[in-house]
Amino acid sequence: MGSRPRRRPRGSPPDLDARTDSSLRPPLRFSDAVRKSHRPALVRRTLPKIHPAKSRYPLRRLSGAHVKNHSIVLRLLRLLLEERLFWAALFLVTLASFFQPLRPLLYQYVIDHPLREGNLPALGLWGVILAGLAFLHALVLRGQTLTTQTLAWNLIQRLRARLFEKVLRLEIPTLEKYPTGILYTRTLTDTQTLQGTLAETFLVIAGEILQLLCLTALMFVVDTRLAVLTLLTMPLGLLTSRYFSRKIRASFDRVRLYIGRTNGFLQEVLQSRELTASLGAEKTLWARFSRLNRLYYLSYRRVIGYFALFFPAMELVTLIGLASVLLVGGYLLYLGETTLGTLVAFSLYQQLFFRPFRIIADQVNSLQMGLVSADRIFRLLDRPEEERLEGQVPSTPPPYTLSFEGVSFGYSPDHPVLQDFSLTCQPGRVYGLVAPTGTGKSTLFYLTLGYYRLQAGRITLGGLDIEAWDKRALRTQIAYIPQEPVLFEGTLRENLTLYRDLPDEKLQAALEKLKLETLLEKWSLDSFITMGGTNLSAGERQLIALWRAALGSPTVWILDEPTAHIEPETEKLLYEKLRVLAEKAIVLVVAHRPESRAYCDELVFLARAHAA
Repeated sequence: MGSRPRRRPRGSPPDLDARTDSSLRPPLRFSDAVRKSHRPALVRRTLPKIHPAKSRYPLRRLSGAHVKNHSIVLRLLRLLLEERLFWAALFLVTLASFFQPLRPLLYQYVIDHPLREGNLPALGLWGVILAGLAFLHALVLRGQTLTTQTLAWNLIQRLRARLFEKVLRLEIPTLEKYPTGILYTRTLTDTQTLQGTLAETFLVIAGEILQLLCLTALMFVVDTRLAVLTLLTMPLGLLTSRYFSRKIRASFDRVRLYIGRTNGFLQEVLQSRELTASLGAEKTLWARFSRLNRLYYLSYRRVIGYFALFFPAMELVTLIGLASVLLVGGYLLYLGETTLGTLVAFSLYQQLFFRPFRIIADQVNSLQMGLVSADRIFRLLDRPEEERLEGQVPSTPPPYTLSFEGVSFGYSPDHPVLQDFSLTCQPGRVYGLVAPTGTGKSTLFYLTLGYYRLQAGRITLGGLDIEAWDKRALRTQIAYIPQEPVLFEGTLRENLTLYRDLPDEKLQAALEKLKLETLLEKWSLDSFITMGGTNLSAGERQLIALWRAALGSPTVWILDEPTAHIEPETEKLLYEKLRVLAEKAIVLVVAHRPESRAYCDELVFLARAHAA
């Protein structure tokens, strides 16, 4: 006998609810149920039950239960109404919904009149008419597909542009709450999901509902008794459709849950590949990935199982309705109270009647996924943008004096990062900041750039409080170069200009000012730079960042540990360039190394939560 699996303590979250942001965890054992889960009878028991309140990604959030669907649909409609193609798409969807219900009515007429009377010329004419209607229906469907797809892509193109613009305008504290992967997902993946919903689900469901209404009206026109009999089977179809749609939606929630966790775990492992290899953690990570991968497989197999039951169940409901129509209609035909054409028409109507239920139930999950994606997009679009962008500029021209007067700040009230920090920086001098890690050096730079609001004190540039500065003008006066300069994939010219239309003469003037002509001996303005500047040395990346910042003629230079990863020769060259910059500007540089401090005019020592 095997040992019984160890029970989880009461109140503790399930294993899968643990965060996956740590790349090193103990190996996770497969339970006996998961090991034997290849048998269909055990599919239901193999997937762990996830408590919505304890899960990091609650199912109620994934399913969109917290989303006010009607408000999202109304907002989507408002966006669709802004598109010119919306009315054309709506017209084509409405027109296409009338063709299917119209055919049984025409078949009834042909059977009861030309066929019954033996009128061959009329039969031939009606054959041509029916073929022409089929051809016209095909053209309408083609136009509907082209129009709806174009409409959806036009809307998504506008949404993506608005999302990208929104991300650029978000406040830094808000932006820091969004991981890069989440912003990427909102801008590309969620908009792609919404595109499919709009093009293939939203208007499709609208067309099916219109077709159902048209079918119901025509059935009552043909024969009221058989129409009522058909409607009596509708509750059975509705209950079947609703039951399976809820099961399928819940199963798809699990699919999205596990694929999201698998993708996140895989991304973390790939990003820390060197670390996992150095610690020999491959077997542990493989065990965890295998478990997540298997749970994803099991959740998707459950979806397949529900679909395998849903379509036969709806077919059974259709056959029950068809049998009842044939039984009652045949009896009425025997009594002479109806015609053969009416019976044939209703047998076709019966099959068409439950088609919208099948399609709508099949599309409900896609619609729900689209609404959840739309909700995520709208939540990001509704985030407040950076305030106080417009303001004043000093009346006097640069150079300016930078002053910190009793500055206090903390990311949380209980943990201050800076407390009562004061410093006055004069143009033409290099100030070296010396401090241990976590004492607020980078925070001080962010406060100078106006990314955060001070909790106490003030910062002035040119005698004007930075809170009153025009933020765009303020940031053109300050050049911030982080420890790892940001370089984009493209040419050197594109990295310098950031895709702005700047003449080469301006680039050359900044190059000569920094005396970096030797840089172009190896690289031209059209040289290709890989993402992150991986084909450059650390020193070359720093020099290019200096060159780029010098194009704006800033009055304050902020460099966060610029020589952390470069050799002494390049460090000496870099500080020589800083001396050139400091002729008419203020230079603030983090100087941890003793060699770096020798190039500074003044040293500022920071202790925890205050200046020393």
